[in-house]
Amino acid sequence: MYISNVNSASIKLNQIQSNHIQESEMPTLASSDYLTLVYIHKGAAHYETKQGELIELKKREVLILNPGHSITLTPIRKMEIIIVQLSGIVFTSSIKLDTSDTFFHIKHTPSTFKDYLDLALAEAEKQSRGTDLLLKKLVECLLIQILRNHELSIKDSSMQSKSHEIEKIQTYIRDNYSEKITLDSLSEVADINKYYLIRLFKQFTGLSPIDYLIHVRLKEAERLLVTTNMSVATISDFVGFHSPSHFSKTFKEYNHITPTKYRHTNSNTQM
Repeated sequence: MYISNVNSASIKLNQIQSNHIQESEMPTLASSDYLTLVYIHKGAAHYETKQGELIELKKREVLILNPGHSITLTPIRKMEIIIVQLSGIVFTSSIKLDTSDTFFHIKHTPSTFKDYLDLALAEAEKQSRGTDLLLKKLVECLLIQILRNHELSIKDSSMQSKSHEIEKIQTYIRDNYSEKITLDSLSEVADINKYYLIRLFKQFTGLSPIDYLIHVRLKEAERLLVTTNMSVATISDFVGFHSPSHFSKTFKEYNHITPTKYRHTNSNTQM
């Protein structure tokens, strides 16, 4: 999201007001010739998108309506909202949205956002010397906060998406550790470049995908060594090594003890 059709001198606050809305009301917010900011100070409401999806608008969230558009709110409980109407400004998405840039729902606003609104409400009512200049500066502060917090929400969303990708790979490894797993096969599962996968996986887990695979295999081997009478060779094959010598070498590198000694030591401890 970014601001278009604007220069610093053209931004003007045309109106700002605080409204109380009862649960029984269903107000239609129309932006007419101005861009309209709707800040939820108290309460909550639903609104419906063009696709028929019902979205909740909650406390400290902002709805931005571009000029010439409207939206109907269905209050969930009593609401107090602050409406700001601005001229000389339009918000535009950096990507094509289903809303066609008619409105934007901002879910992250800092506590200072309400402070700026309160100052603007008081100054608009007072209308003294320098009011227009001060209101303009307050509006600029509000717009900067909207854009900054929108960027943060995008980053949060991106991190959540990446985290989901890594969890998907971890689950796949835990469910298939006994099978042949390579970086190429993991890349296909995640549907991302294998070099990007290595970097992303290490960012979230501190391990490369293959190191994590080895960790899962060795943990299962440790469990089997202590809880079963399976031979070392059988355990090696069961956990996906398929080479007893390679398994024993890797096990000793990670645990500083051979599989046989690990079994003997831990079996005695459990007894």
